[in-house]
Amino acid sequence: MEERLLEELKKAKKPLSYEKLVEKLDLNMEQAKKLEELLQEKENDFSIIKTAKNNYVLLEKTSFRKGRYISNKKGEGRVIVKSEYTNSDGEKFSKLSSYDVLDSDNHGAIDGDVVLVNLFSKYKNGVVYADVKRVITRRLNYIVGEVYRSGNDYYIKPLDKRKKNLIVKLDNYEVEGIKVSVNLKNKISDYEYIGEVTRRFNNKFDPTEDVLLEAFKCGINDEFSRESLDEVKLIPKNVLDVDRLNRQDLTKEEIFTIDGDDTKDIDDALSCRILDNGNYLIGVHIADVSHYVKRGSALDQDAFQRGTSVYPVGTVIPMLPKELSNGICSLNPGVDRLALSCLMEVSPTGAVCEHRIVRSVINSRKQMTYNEVNKILNNENFDESYKEFVPTLKKLNKLALVLKKNRVLNGSFQFNRPEIKCVYDDKNKVVGIDYRKEGMAENLIEEFMLLANETIDRHLTDNGYPCLHRIHDVPIPKKIESFLNLLDFLGYEFPSYECLDYCNSPKDLQKLQNHVEKTGKFKEILSTNLIQCMSRAKYSAENIGHYGLAKDYYCHFTSPIRRYPDLIVHRLVKLNLDNKNVDFLSDIEEIGIQSSKMERHAQDAEREALKMRLAEYLEPYVGKEYKGSIISVDDYGLDIQLDNYIEGKVRVQDLPGRYLYDNNFSLISLDNNENYSVGDYLKLQLINASKEKKLIQFLVLEKIDSVNHDIKIKQKNK
Repeated sequence: MEERLLEELKKAKKPLSYEKLVEKLDLNMEQAKKLEELLQEKENDFSIIKTAKNNYVLLEKTSFRKGRYISNKKGEGRVIVKSEYTNSDGEKFSKLSSYDVLDSDNHGAIDGDVVLVNLFSKYKNGVVYADVKRVITRRLNYIVGEVYRSGNDYYIKPLDKRKKNLIVKLDNYEVEGIKVSVNLKNKISDYEYIGEVTRRFNNKFDPTEDVLLEAFKCGINDEFSRESLDEVKLIPKNVLDVDRLNRQDLTKEEIFTIDGDDTKDIDDALSCRILDNGNYLIGVHIADVSHYVKRGSALDQDAFQRGTSVYPVGTVIPMLPKELSNGICSLNPGVDRLALSCLMEVSPTGAVCEHRIVRSVINSRKQMTYNEVNKILNNENFDESYKEFVPTLKKLNKLALVLKKNRVLNGSFQFNRPEIKCVYDDKNKVVGIDYRKEGMAENLIEEFMLLANETIDRHLTDNGYPCLHRIHDVPIPKKIESFLNLLDFLGYEFPSYECLDYCNSPKDLQKLQNHVEKTGKFKEILSTNLIQCMSRAKYSAENIGHYGLAKDYYCHFTSPIRRYPDLIVHRLVKLNLDNKNVDFLSDIEEIGIQSSKMERHAQDAEREALKMRLAEYLEPYVGKEYKGSIISVDDYGLDIQLDNYIEGKVRVQDLPGRYLYDNNFSLISLDNNENYSVGDYLKLQLINASKEKKLIQFLVLEKIDSVNHDIKIKQKNK
């Protein structure tokens, strides 16, 4: 009946009444009753609109549409509408259109809502604006904000300006001025709620709490459910004899871990010995978290919701409670632990000849650090307790260098941008900045983890089992086009550029990266811009390969303490080992979507926390002079990167006179003052640094070096 109904409404030249539809569809009384129910269902999902005269019409034949309401951090709104079409050949295709929404017409809509809009009722200066008529779906359970008082009642002012339209009244007394998380209990209207405070962030002088608040605002919760904490109490603190059954005992093998100095959640270990045929037997031993975190348990549900551990500056928000992540699931030295071991026979040229995966019991001989292993590999003085492991570390490093060489030859992309690391005092306050450096020890671990992840993905695929792949698509063509234009603008045109689909092959991107390496003083800016051309890696049940790593098969297997997808891959591997069917096949794609989303939230939380900390670090230095480069330009001003890699802004209103943003790369003065372009090197003064607003602002004192000047010289020399 549904198909006939939709076809009849599609043919109709005007809205049809219920009685007319019964007549046209030639329905009996029982069918007419079902039609009534079907019309109600279609009304509810807004595929059919009921007019003021109680007639029915397809949504697509009206000026109304369903769309996703999006707002930016300033609270400015727009709606994204997806329209579907069928061409003359019967092929279906879709188109996304964007319409701005005036503040007066958003009907209480907030970022992420699915809304019903009228597209053709609002015009301003010849522009069509969407008029929100109704919020259809809102996925909002809680909100973070600051308590304020109005009369005898207490309310929340949302910290996220994209939710500024909400009015949330608290159901109880609170302290005015503190920041809280509130569950939205009762909905009064599309923009009014009654809320219950579930979390208080009331110590503004505790830097850890500030970081947790930033994470919370990004959708990261640091508290576990009561049910999860109850389950943790039942998990043993040591490996039980019954847990050793049907496992390979590897406790006598020379197995060790290599991590950062302060790592407490250790989920991977290594072993290596040379076989009689000259090949390496490499063991990558991963904590068997899935043995303790059972599918469907409260711990599993919490881990699914979190998706990943989060590492905002100065703290850790673990995916699993510390009793697991730092305890029974952590491969601590000198204690037996359960593991899944990927044992690979690798030739001296880096080829995996054979492999097998086993449930195992291991006992790590030593908890090594990157710093000490780097000393060994660089032939420097090192801690004597490492002495017995030196031969194995040298063998592993020799093979790791071969693996890296092979990977680069295949087209794997190398990110070389320094990463800022905060330095803290004993009160956890930022007193300086440093940079994470990757040495041979870090490369050693990375190469063997990459090898194990690739081997596991191939193993599951070759055995006919599904896998939650880690996929990475080709770069975004429009961004590549813009990047190539930037190269040309800076005077370093890329000679091989012929078409916009360039970089479909990883080796093409390598050529582009090698070209960037030759751009001298612009190398840092261009490297940053090139990275921003990359697609975002994500998790999927469908495999398209990993472009950045130049691998056809790749998954995440090596960090089940910190990443939920790794836990899922462990479960899939175990089902394969036991020759059992996968009974959660339909869940894998949903898990991939959730895990990808939470990974983005974690990255947002880490980035926002770092911005806050760097602004806090610079607060005492307002008035100090710095030097830095323009890394991007927009209508609002200049984005600056200092020589120490801290980033900030020069607002357009802080530049003398009037300026026009002419393209992606320049602000042009309308008053014959200095023009400013990406790549210009400036002398700056810090005029504002606010931890609370995560804001760093500069004033331009002098242009030290000009891009346009350099280009003119090059052209003259030609």
